[in-house]
Amino acid sequence: MRIPVLLSLAVTLLLAACGSGHEARGLKEGEKLRVMASTPHLASLAMAIAGDAAAVEMLPGENNNPHEYEPTIADRRRLQEAHLLLVNGLALEPYDAAKLAEAAGVTLVDCSKGIPEDRLLGEEEEEEEHDRDHGHDHGAHNPHVWLSVEGASAQADAIAEAMAGFDSANAEGYRNRAAELKKRLAALRDEYAPKLKALKKNRFVSNHDAFPYFAREFGLQQVGVIQRNPGDNPTVEERREIEAMLKDGRAQAIFMEPGFDDSAARAIAESAGLPLATLDPFGVGKPAPDALERVLRANLDTVLKTLGD
Repeated sequence: MRIPVLLSLAVTLLLAACGSGHEARGLKEGEKLRVMASTPHLASLAMAIAGDAAAVEMLPGENNNPHEYEPTIADRRRLQEAHLLLVNGLALEPYDAAKLAEAAGVTLVDCSKGIPEDRLLGEEEEEEEHDRDHGHDHGAHNPHVWLSVEGASAQADAIAEAMAGFDSANAEGYRNRAAELKKRLAALRDEYAPKLKALKKNRFVSNHDAFPYFAREFGLQQVGVIQRNPGDNPTVEERREIEAMLKDGRAQAIFMEPGFDDSAARAIAESAGLPLATLDPFGVGKPAPDALERVLRANLDTVLKTLGD
């Protein structure tokens, strides 16, 4: 029959397009280090650390939701030109990053691997059950570590060490730029932490469970979420649960996210008589060396404006 032959040919061509699964390649003499990142926040950190010594790109396009993105054949071809693939880890990426890196012949860097277990936050049990039913299970830990200075600094260290280990000629520069980046992040935290911890109001509901690390670092309380599965508005039954949660959790504001349908959040905020504003988890957007710092500062200003007296 022709069908198996055609199927075999299609599989062969797909494998050829996506890489042969050879060992990760090294950096040739005179070659510039090329880094691919799975998210805009990792690309931004890498750009700040790279300076002019390395080239940094995002694997997905700027408008791809990291919760749903799957690498295309074109993306896999671009990855074959890189040396390092930076991933957030903690099950944020829905694809098998290890297999993807192996097929493309690049070195995989899990940027959250060095974060101590006791500094990671678990997913809400209710959210885990919902996600298993809907194909969106982050895993044992909440992956949004970069929305705290502590988490972003740990990921910056991981990126700098990976780049330094791969490109020894520029290792000092990578490490120095990472140290400067961490100083700026620490200064940002020191500037805002007293202001936020002095707020009389500190409890909020977010669009999805992206801000527990942010809340912990700045003395806030995330008491619930609108969308248990990012992008999916709540059902009628879930709306009732959210309204009950708002009452029980004594929430004082609701924060939406850019890029998602905000109709449910607006309706719930109006019904509950709560202020509504937008916090950006930087899951979608254009990377730049200072982009994560700008996002964190904007989020902190939003919280002060929304929850302040």
